Amino acid sequence: MAELEIRAARQADLDRMIALDHASKSAYAYKMEVLDGKDNFSRSFQRIHLPRAVTLSYPRDEEALLASWDEADAIFVGCVLDEVIAYVALELRRFRATARVSDLVVAQELRRKGIGSRMLLAGEAWAHDRGAYRILTELQIRNDPAIKMMLKLGYQLCGYVDQYFPNQEMALFFEKRV
Repeated sequence: MAELEIRAARQADLDRMIALDHASKSAYAYKMEVLDGKDNFSRSFQRIHLPRAVTLSYPRDEEALLASWDEADAIFVGCVLDEVIAYVALELRRFRATARVSDLVVAQELRRKGIGSRMLLAGEAWAHDRGAYRILTELQIRNDPAIKMMLKLGYQLCGYVDQYFPNQEMALFFEKRV
């Protein structure tokens, strides 16, 4: 494969970004176990194998993506031979000194080759250069490949919200100090 070039997105890239297959596939999910007692409580997540692999729809449709990109503080695209194969969108205004990854997408046929990691690392560098002390992202609880990537890159689970996404799926939140 030719060299990956990571650069700021241009207006002309938006159609190519939308055209990427945003869905993901997973054979695993995470099950939340709840332990509530009189004086304490805990939540833990256990990785479980699904009876069959599932295809997860992206949590935002085209209209919501375009609106999100309008509000993004930075969008980087990954290109090979001038072809957009990945992108990461970040925002810095919502939480104090925290950059949030709102979107991270890699072309379906090029996943699990380190491209998503490189895009995320570019986002981390951007956040650090702007004075952010952490980077935050939310993932669907059944998006095992993305969760595994976050953990591999040193992100830590920092919370969850039930029924967070439009499809009512739980979100797991991950953060990393930058």
